[in-house]
Amino acid sequence: MARDSELLQALARGLDVEAVLREHGVHKEDLQAALARAASALSEETPAGEAGFTLYTDGAARGNPGPAGAGFVIYKDGRMLEGQAQYLGKTTNNQAEYNALILGLTRLKEIGAARVAVRSDSELMVKQMRGEYRVKSQGLMKLVISAQKLARGFKEFSIEHIPREQNREADRMSNRAIDEFEGE
Repeated sequence: MARDSELLQALARGLDVEAVLREHGVHKEDLQAALARAASALSEETPAGEAGFTLYTDGAARGNPGPAGAGFVIYKDGRMLEGQAQYLGKTTNNQAEYNALILGLTRLKEIGAARVAVRSDSELMVKQMRGEYRVKSQGLMKLVISAQKLARGFKEFSIEHIPREQNREADRMSNRAIDEFEGE
């Protein structure tokens, strides 16, 4: 296993598979076996019930401010576990984005998630959550603080900005909340 570790570390540093194999005098099959052992060891290190969850979130406001909705979808092992849509009343799009994040993180806490990867098409929210952008709006500050507090409660938390096309299901949920309210 020490040789596996050395080989994988060299690959991670160099990212030149052929050069690393030559330098360490190993064949492609040896690398494949090392990768399989590493993957197996990693899966054994993750206690049952702690596999990662992926949370897709989106908020929508028709008008800014205007009637708004929040939506999220939770995935585990590539399969959708659940989604939720909630009407928020009259609010801004950015507030709707944070409400969607808070709703999703709260639900993940309820189901006992330890490792969470969030995906959102709101660049502002993602960069504020990472500390890359300041929060200028007092109307957002309370929501940002709530979301950050929830995020710190997970063993592992990451948040990533994704293109809108990769967030269709959460977008559909946030708009569904508005549609259902307006349809009443």
